[in-house]
Amino acid sequence: MKKLSLAFFLGIFLIGACDEEALNPEYPFKIVVKTQEDSTRAQNTFVEVLAPINGNTVWLSGYTDEAGEVEFEYDNAATLSVRASRGKRPDYTWIGCTEIRLIPNEQIVKTVYIEPFDTLLVGCSFDR
Repeated sequence: MKKLSLAFFLGIFLIGACDEEALNPEYPFKIVVKTQEDSTRAQNTFVEVLAPINGNTVWLSGYTDEAGEVEFEYDNAATLSVRASRGKRPDYTWIGCTEIRLIPNEQIVKTVYIEPFDTLLVGCSFDR
């Protein structure tokens, strides 16, 4: 009987110790876009987020608000590529890239610095 009671109380304790946050974590993150030259926040900038692997299914996008910020949420831990741009692909006028690592139940804030796009420089570009 003691073993049964101990098992019952241990089971109740373990169920109570597992909260919903641990079972279903969220991965919120915020991207802040600033200009490289003077760190001015850039509003109405297109931000794309994706997994940097072939055949990925992660694709999030949005525009920065008047504070130069855009918020997203994903459903798994991941390291994602971020591109902020102005102008339509491939004729960007401004562009900047970075990566962000998502942590469960923690709002990650990452800044992307954009600069005038130079067609002679290779880098900061990924296509979908």
